[in-house]
Amino acid sequence: MATNRKARKAPWFRIFLITGAFLLFIQRVHSQYSYDANCREAYEAIMSLHFDDAHKLIAIEKKAEPDNLLPVYLESCIDFLTLTIGEERSVYDRLKDKIGVMVSTLENGRKDSPYYNFCLGEVHLQWAMIRLKFGDYTQAAIEIHKAYGFFSENQKRHPSFKINNIGMGVVHVLVSLVPDNYKWMSNLIGLNGSLEAGLNEIRQVAVYDGPDMIARMYKPQASFYLAFLTLNLQKNKSDAIQLVKLMDDPPFEINLKSPLEIYARATILMKNGFNDEALTVLRKRSSISQTFSFCYLDYLEGMARLNKLDTSAFRYFEQFTARFKGRNYIGAAFQKLAWVALLRGDSVGYRLMINKVLLQQKPVTDEDKQALYEAAGGEAPNLILLRARLLSDGGYHDLAMDELLNNPVRTAVNSKRDLLEYTYRLGRIYHETGNFEKAVQNYQQTVLRGKTESYYFAASAAYQLGLLYENSGAYAKADSAYRMCLSINSREYKTSLHQKAKAGLNRLKTHSPKT
Repeated sequence: MATNRKARKAPWFRIFLITGAFLLFIQRVHSQYSYDANCREAYEAIMSLHFDDAHKLIAIEKKAEPDNLLPVYLESCIDFLTLTIGEERSVYDRLKDKIGVMVSTLENGRKDSPYYNFCLGEVHLQWAMIRLKFGDYTQAAIEIHKAYGFFSENQKRHPSFKINNIGMGVVHVLVSLVPDNYKWMSNLIGLNGSLEAGLNEIRQVAVYDGPDMIARMYKPQASFYLAFLTLNLQKNKSDAIQLVKLMDDPPFEINLKSPLEIYARATILMKNGFNDEALTVLRKRSSISQTFSFCYLDYLEGMARLNKLDTSAFRYFEQFTARFKGRNYIGAAFQKLAWVALLRGDSVGYRLMINKVLLQQKPVTDEDKQALYEAAGGEAPNLILLRARLLSDGGYHDLAMDELLNNPVRTAVNSKRDLLEYTYRLGRIYHETGNFEKAVQNYQQTVLRGKTESYYFAASAAYQLGLLYENSGAYAKADSAYRMCLSINSREYKTSLHQKAKAGLNRLKTHSPKT
C-alpha cells in the first residue's frame, strides 16, 4: 500500500518539479535590474576611465548575479567612451556589431521596470552618437529614432524616473541641431527637437539634490552632457560658468577625479576666456590614474599655453599627434605646431609643419578644415593678427588690443583677408570688454565687407551681433543677425557657426519681437 501511495503521488511531484523549473526559466527570461555595489562601483570606474577596473567588477557581477542586466548596459558605456574618445576606425569595425547582441539581451528584461526602456534607449543613443562620429549617418538616424521611442515610453510609464531625462534631453538637442544639408536625417527620424527643452531635461538631473541615490550618481554624467552640448550654444558667459558651478562650488575649486570632468571644465573655461583657470584644471590630470588615454587633453593644454603665446605648447601638440590614433584634430594640431614656429620666428619650421596638414585624411571638424585651407592657400598668417587672435581667445584682451592698436595698421593689414580679420578682432575685443557700441561698428563693417567672401569673419561677426542683440533684449535685431549668419556661405567654421546661429533662433522663439 505504501508503494502504491508513492506511485500515486509521483505524477504530482513531477508536475511540481516541472512547474518549478518553468517558473525558474520564466524568472531568468525576465531578468532583473539591480544597481548593487558592484554596478555602482563599475559605473564610477567607467566615468573615471578606469575601464580595466570596470571590466573586473562587471565580470564579478555577472558571475554573482547572472540575471542582472545592468552589466550589459555598463559594457555599452565602456564601448561608447572608448570609441568617442579614441576614435579608432579598426576598433569601431570590431565593436559595431555588438549592439545587436546587447539589444537582444536587454529585451529579455522585465518590461515593467523603468530600467528596461532606459537601458535600451541608452544603448541606442550611445551608438547613434558613435555612428555620427564615424560617418554612418543613416544608421545613426535609425538609432536616434529607436532611442526616442524607449525614452518616450519610459516617460509615460515612469514619469518620476529621473535619469530618463538625460537621454530624452540629448535626443531633443541632437534633433534640434541637425544641419540643413542633413535634414533628411530628421525626416527619417520623424521627430522635432527643442534645444531649450532638451537642455532643461538634462539640467534636471545635473542640479538634482534629492534623496534618489541613482539620480545623484548620474549628476556628473548629466553635467558632462550639459557642458558638451551647450559649449558652443550658450548665449553668454554666465550660462557657461553656471555649468562649472554644477560640478563644484565655488567654480574654480580643484577637486577633480575624472578626465571627463577635466575636459568639461577646461573646455568651458577656455571658450569663455578663463585661460589661466583652464590651465590649472588641465595640470590636475597628471595626478589622475586611468587605464584609457584621453589624448585630446594634450591638445587642449597645447591650446591653453598657445593662447598665452607660450611656445612650450609645441610639446603638447607634438605629443597629441604622436599618441592619438583617431583622425579629428590631427590637422589642426599640425597647424598649431606651425603657429608655434611662427611665434619663434622660424619660417622654415612653419612651412614644414603646415605641409603636414596636407597629408592628413579628409577633414571632418571645422578646426581641421580651417587648417587645410591655410595649408592649401600657401600663405602664412599675419603675425600681429595671429598674436591678437590667440591672446583674445585666451581672455587677455588688453594685450590683444595692444597688438592691434600699438602697431602700424599697414603691418597688420596686407590683404582683404587681413582687413576683415582686423575689424573682426577689434569687434570681438570691444565686445568682451563691454564697449558694445564699438563692437557693433566693427562687426557691421566686417559683415558689410566680407559677406560675399569665403572667409569666416563675416559669418562669425553676424553671429556675435546676434548674441549681443539677444543679450540686450533687442530680439528683432538678433533674429536678423542670426539669419544673416546663416545666409553667409563661408568655407571656414561654417557648420559650427550655422549650428550656433540656429540655436540662437531657437532661443528667440520664446521671446516676443523687440527692436
